[in-house]
Amino acid sequence: MNETSETTNNASDDVTLAAMETQTARPPLWRRLLRRDAGFGVLVLAVLLVTVLVISRPSTPPTHRAKQLPANVNSANAQIIPMPNPTAGLMQPAVDAQGSIWVGEMTANKLARIDPRTGQVTEWTPPNGQHNIMETAIDRHGMIWFTEQLANYIGRFDPTTQTFKVYSLDVAIGPRMAPQDLAFDTSGRLWFTLLGGRIGRLDPATGAMQSWVAPVPAGTSRAYPFSLAVTPDGVWFGYLSGGAVGRLDPATGATTLMPLKHPQAAIYAMTADVAGHIWFTEMQPAILGMIDARTSTVTEVAVPKLAGDPSMLYGVVTTPDGVVWFASAGSNAVVRYQAETQAFTFYQLPTSQSIPFGLALGHDSSIWVSGDGATDNYVARITP
Repeated sequence: MNETSETTNNASDDVTLAAMETQTARPPLWRRLLRRDAGFGVLVLAVLLVTVLVISRPSTPPTHRAKQLPANVNSANAQIIPMPNPTAGLMQPAVDAQGSIWVGEMTANKLARIDPRTGQVTEWTPPNGQHNIMETAIDRHGMIWFTEQLANYIGRFDPTTQTFKVYSLDVAIGPRMAPQDLAFDTSGRLWFTLLGGRIGRLDPATGAMQSWVAPVPAGTSRAYPFSLAVTPDGVWFGYLSGGAVGRLDPATGATTLMPLKHPQAAIYAMTADVAGHIWFTEMQPAILGMIDARTSTVTEVAVPKLAGDPSMLYGVVTTPDGVVWFASAGSNAVVRYQAETQAFTFYQLPTSQSIPFGLALGHDSSIWVSGDGATDNYVARITP
């Protein structure tokens, strides 16, 4: 049964979600998960409260900069902009109308703007922030929206007045909801996923919030909706645990779950292309997925090992011509996929021992990457 509510009290979530409160006293565990390990061991991620895979940095430098690269593996043409704080903890970026890059700095507890022309980084501290700005999105008026996971709010930043506005989830939906992903619909309403087990919507014109229960995937005891994409056909979401993707019909509140090949697949990122396809990344094993919004059919394609084990897939974007780009931490690369030919091309980053993470599409169809290098955090502009 589906449920719509303006106010929800999820006190039963205290057992798992209370662990989030302990994370503010030290750097968040999230960044420690962006490391490589030969066995890709499993840890329980306290910040995200579900089972994910750990990556530990290798003890010896990787061989990504070999002189002779395999076919379909290239050195990326990259403009690297290092962050002033080398351990900023960059999350998912967004590009505004002027071409500036906006991104949350989890470890530094900042919202940052990067000017790609000068490399200048400007930072602001969110009100009552708890080191967990996860996702950023920009509306048609140029306002910067973000999720503050541990502080349990949706934030809005006005670049003109340099002021914040907070939309608390504590009363409107419930405590410890842990907002994650953001996406606007064609009416300008903001949709978001809640690791507390719901899909939320905020009307920026009135500040009103509404939420829907996310079904629990088969074989699991809780629902952790994480990634999100919005199309005229509905609101699509991926689970961080349980091997499933879902669709919510806002008109009726009905939800549909679609199981994946691997019951423990963790969906990290989602995006919609111009043809009505929903693309998503599965962290481990390395699989690129696609949903046909018209038929709700799911296609999953294994990412080839052209540049080593490509596991730990993160951000994903699509270009106007239908090309799909995604980040592969295991290969230290951003990867280009052409659905028509099913061809993968890897563009390895020049930053040593790098972990590309979030992706955003630039106005010239370049790809912006937020990354974690061996000695610093950075954003990079990739042009094929």
